[in-house]
Amino acid sequence: MQLSAGEWASLGMKAARGAGYSWGLAEEFGASLATLAQWGINGAGPALALCAAQAVLGLPQMTEIDGRVWGQSGTPLCPVTTGALICDLGTSPRGLFGPNPVTLAAVAEPLMLLPLVDGLAARAGRAVQITTPKAALVFGGLVPLAARDITEFADHARGHTLTLCAKPSPYGASVLRAPHPPEITPEAYASLDRFALATTVPATAQSRETGAGAGLSDND
Repeated sequence: MQLSAGEWASLGMKAARGAGYSWGLAEEFGASLATLAQWGINGAGPALALCAAQAVLGLPQMTEIDGRVWGQSGTPLCPVTTGALICDLGTSPRGLFGPNPVTLAAVAEPLMLLPLVDGLAARAGRAVQITTPKAALVFGGLVPLAARDITEFADHARGHTLTLCAKPSPYGASVLRAPHPPEITPEAYASLDRFALATTVPATAQSRETGAGAGLSDND
């Protein structure tokens, strides 16, 4: 199956909402999937892993900032929640455009974080570097990044500390766009759609506690 970027965004947003993410974070979730699709990257696997973790365990909905290291007592950070917080901080001194780099403890499914970092870099007009102990990636650098650069870095980043900092140079080359969005397997689509259906089925006590579903209000 081949989905447009907009369809990736809609599916991701609904699945994330069904898994228990807030509406705002669900929108960021879908936007991240859509950007990955524009880059030619299939983000269904990481998206499913995050939805499953959120639905069962409840990933942290906000990170704690301890000095310049962001962490959650050994629990991997949610890439969408963390990316949204980084974007909310924008160019403030507390964010990655401040005088010191931002260090993230291990991030669950780091591939989902990267579109949010690139989006902030583009809006701020500054290149941003993100590094692990073994690899580095620059969004908005002199050389455009390809899908392979993104996925290989995400693989290196899994389970490792990440350091983000703004570079003095202006935002340069964008990530290369793919001629066509990636395909999604029927199985992966069905799995994400099952999470999405949780926004339409009658609410249970557990789903109400996590904020999933439409609730009892009239959404029209």
